Amino acid sequence: MNASTVGIQVTGQNLSNVNTPGYIRERVILATADPYQPQSVTVGNGVTVLGVVQMIDTYLEERVRNSLSDANSSAQQSKTFTDLETLLGELSKNDISSSLTSFFNAIDNVLNQPENLTYRKLVAGEGMALAEKINSTSQKILTMQIDLNKQVDTIASQINELTAQIQSLNIEISRIEAGATNATQAVGLRDQRYVALTQLSQLINIRTHENENGVVSVFCGSDPLIVEGTRREVFVGYDKDPASDLTAAWICIEPTNNKLDVTSGLLHGLYQGRDEILGGFAKELDQYASSLIWEFNKLYASGQGLSGYDSLTGLEAVADANAPLNAAGLAYPPANGVFSIMLTNTSSGTTSTTDILVALTESQRGGDPFGVGDPIPASGTSLNDLAATLNAVDGIKAIVTNDNRLEIMAESAEIEFSFANDTSGVLAALGINTFFTGSDAKTIGINSLMYDDPSKFAASGTGVGADTKNGERLASMPEMPLKSLNNLSITQYYRSIYDATTQKAGTVRAMAAGDATYYASLEAQKQSISGVNLDEETINLLTFQRSYQASARYVTVINEMLDSLLNM
Repeated sequence: MNASTVGIQVTGQNLSNVNTPGYIRERVILATADPYQPQSVTVGNGVTVLGVVQMIDTYLEERVRNSLSDANSSAQQSKTFTDLETLLGELSKNDISSSLTSFFNAIDNVLNQPENLTYRKLVAGEGMALAEKINSTSQKILTMQIDLNKQVDTIASQINELTAQIQSLNIEISRIEAGATNATQAVGLRDQRYVALTQLSQLINIRTHENENGVVSVFCGSDPLIVEGTRREVFVGYDKDPASDLTAAWICIEPTNNKLDVTSGLLHGLYQGRDEILGGFAKELDQYASSLIWEFNKLYASGQGLSGYDSLTGLEAVADANAPLNAAGLAYPPANGVFSIMLTNTSSGTTSTTDILVALTESQRGGDPFGVGDPIPASGTSLNDLAATLNAVDGIKAIVTNDNRLEIMAESAEIEFSFANDTSGVLAALGINTFFTGSDAKTIGINSLMYDDPSKFAASGTGVGADTKNGERLASMPEMPLKSLNNLSITQYYRSIYDATTQKAGTVRAMAAGDATYYASLEAQKQSISGVNLDEETINLLTFQRSYQASARYVTVINEMLDSLLNM
């Protein structure tokens, strides 16, 4: 009767927790009681309750937790890709590709009516719109990275709360089970611990080991979080990426201060989303913007507008005016080459052209044929040298400003100057007669002179206002293969970035769907073992009820026999 009572209690416990998250079905363990010998015959002594245990496959439980970690990681990565694709908005009318097309279409309009200043100013407007679109995309990507960074910060406290809870439950479970003489488990406490372990596996990949006293050790990769009675806390450390405005948050473990060995879970998905998905695209966008600025400016700087300059100051400063220009700290180092400066007398209409040599050598390793000796520094034309060479040209004066920029001035009100045929890239590097400013997606802009004086838009190629040859070269740039972009054009390169992103997104989404399906299948297996089945529990309840009734009938028969014996 006692065994049936315990069985009914356990069945009732299962039925009452059918909808409790994390509950593991319990089962009463029954065994034949030790027999006894009242005389010469051995007689059975009924049934005994060995204990109450959970119905669980610990190996399957570990696989479920691992699959949950993988599913959370891939789901977070898939979400990040979705957010990035929404931000880019390709194939809409407000994407980078559309802005790029509008910009070069504006240049085409100048070719049709080169004397029309309105069309030239429109180029400046479309150029600014393109720069702002790239700026905005870069900034929004950074904002998304910062948001993921904040979530990393939050996860650290969640990990510490869960490990503290597991450690506390370890102590209680060990106290109950270590000294027990039967098979009874601390079932309720174990339920709580399994829930905590599941929640922890959602955040990070974990591996567990349970000892004979019921204490669970928890590891994240090679890092121990809980070992027997010892718990190690995690904290948030920060790394400043010099190539980004983001200060990345990382979860580290005490006392080694090493980054937690995370390979799956939500934290891994956040890392991948922040650094690989968003960070990777941000770097590609920077490369795209950098190449657009450099390649466009190199072509543009060799052209002339409808009017020349009477003074002009370079937009880019060098770190050292005495250092060779290719080692002076410029974002775009120039190379060996030459450019022409054209001086026009506005009174007589005569033009003189002077070639300016830029002689530069790159830094090398010397000392033997294999290039492993002492370094040979870069040498050649410095900014001061360039200013001196320009000063030798009649009609202009050149100086190096206090902030190490090159300034060129006409020495007479009748003189205006322009530039042509730059093979060194020095004009683009110094920001002289350039259209775009900046060096990456965060800093790209346009020269304010384009708004102030649209006549300066350099569409001509052989002289001030003479033709549209340079404009034709600029207009053909969208399809022009560029060495800096692996022989892709500006248009093709951005398309390749976007296509690669969508391909990766498709792969991650497929992986996320597969991980979710695998987790669901393992969870179904787990529920078939550990979940409460109402039909099965109802049958168990009836079985224990009938058993109790039969045992009660047995007691009644014994009682009647004793009464008869006493009445004899």
